[in-house]
Amino acid sequence: MKPFLTLLTATLALSGLASAADLKIYPYDGAHVLAGQRFDLRVEAGSVKGAGDATVTLDGQPVGNLVRSSAGDGKAEWTLRGTSLPSGNHTLQVTFKDDSGTSTAQAAWTADAPTTGPAKKVILFIGDGMGWNTVRAAELIAKGYNPANGMPRGRLAMEEGLGGMATVTTSSYDSFLADSANTASSIASGQKIAVNALNVYPDNTPDTLDNPRIETITEILKRTRGAGVGLVTNAYGADATPAAFGAHTFKRGDYAAIVDQYFKGAASPDVLLMGGSRDFIPQSAPGSRRKDNTDWITDSQKLGFTLATTRAELNAAKGSKLLGLFNYDNLNYYLDRAQYQDPKVLGDFKDQPYLWEMTQKAVATLDQNPNGYFLMVEGGLIDKAEHPLDWQRGVFDVLELDKAVAWAKDYARTHPDTLVLVTADHAHSISTFGGYDTTMGAGNREAVGTYQDAKFPTYGDKLDANGIPMVNTPRTLAVGFAATPDYCETFVSRSVFKDPSVSDGQGGYVPNPDICGETGAYFRIGNLPKSANQGVHTADPLPLFAFGAGAGNFMGLMDQTDIFFQIARAMGVDATKTK
Repeated sequence: MKPFLTLLTATLALSGLASAADLKIYPYDGAHVLAGQRFDLRVEAGSVKGAGDATVTLDGQPVGNLVRSSAGDGKAEWTLRGTSLPSGNHTLQVTFKDDSGTSTAQAAWTADAPTTGPAKKVILFIGDGMGWNTVRAAELIAKGYNPANGMPRGRLAMEEGLGGMATVTTSSYDSFLADSANTASSIASGQKIAVNALNVYPDNTPDTLDNPRIETITEILKRTRGAGVGLVTNAYGADATPAAFGAHTFKRGDYAAIVDQYFKGAASPDVLLMGGSRDFIPQSAPGSRRKDNTDWITDSQKLGFTLATTRAELNAAKGSKLLGLFNYDNLNYYLDRAQYQDPKVLGDFKDQPYLWEMTQKAVATLDQNPNGYFLMVEGGLIDKAEHPLDWQRGVFDVLELDKAVAWAKDYARTHPDTLVLVTADHAHSISTFGGYDTTMGAGNREAVGTYQDAKFPTYGDKLDANGIPMVNTPRTLAVGFAATPDYCETFVSRSVFKDPSVSDGQGGYVPNPDICGETGAYFRIGNLPKSANQGVHTADPLPLFAFGAGAGNFMGLMDQTDIFFQIARAMGVDATKTK
């Protein structure tokens, strides 16, 4: 850790036609961190004219060891990587002088003191896109109501036996709306992060990998305790949510760099179970997305990882480090793996594990570490299905996630030092507004029942091999989305996924003619720009369900960044220490 020590006086010989210098400070004004949580301090001056001198002080004391650079004409920067703050309130003051005069800026920061907490292990479930309405739709399918008296037949596992519950609001550093990268980063680091960025602040360079970083909960636990770290998802492994707990970049699309950081970065996960093998294999391998010859399939095993590529191999895997890659891209949706089982859809990946199986194996592997662990399990396909308005695939993936939650709750009962959290990163505009009588055919508006005509869904009349209701049943749900492109509606699930819209060849999108040609399909005009081909994230609030050790820290209305600090509180994290 680099201390704040001596006065910075930087003299620049810069040319340009700028007027008053524009100053920026990162971490931003109002940032909240843990005492000892490491971050990169960066001060940027833009519109610099002539030579310039900068003075940077923290709480009135000069800041030392800043590295001066210039990203181009009229620009100057000062960076101090890997620094931290003691507990308390702090003010960074910057005074910059150039030919235009004197500019000043300041940032106020707060650093939380270390606490003690009961949790040694954390299992964090993130349902990507799983807002309250998505959870509700899943509950209606999984449990429903007793038609004899209108009483609910039960709740999802994630909704029962709560030790804490909260409603979570989301936003980004640069927008009131959010994507999966910055929202997962808010949970991982406690910061507001720009859309598409992972655990970094903006900067004035085009390099997306050199931005000022903020230490994540996984990195803190690894550094201070030697704790285990696990990342599990049924999406591709370099996707935003798992990446937020193992990587830093200003562009979530830096897939190869994200995977490299899984093995070379500070979080260094011990368990990686996911899809997306194309980002782990060299460019010479068929299907690779890399632009180099790095081969993490081979190199990970040299680092002690056991490799699994099928469900059977996962169940048989041993060792303290585990890499599971079960598809070139995302794993298939639950409905495709468990109910439709179309060989053409599954292709070469006919033996993919379920989330609950990956969760169990991840815990069994991480439990070998006596220092505890942090395991993030993502239901990543909920969002993948809600974007193209395929609510059935999205909601049934909630049911898959819920079975993993049920197992984790049972585990926590016998391991009382375990905190189990279930939340989402952002919401979608999904809404259940009626029932649908499938016996009246697809796309039939007269088959939509509202109020008492909705009656009760008949999900559960038949169960699949995993005990989850079959998607096809006489009375289903009528579900829609508030934010859509133009598309054609049928109200029923199809055995092979289809995109709701296709390119018009002129930069816009039109309804998919394959869907519009289905029996009963009818046109619905969208409300998004013509350039949109799918639904979008919303600002709607999210659920958070908490169980086990420290669950009482999660109550009421929370900003998403608060989750990071409450996890730290529940675990008694002391980021000022180094193991």
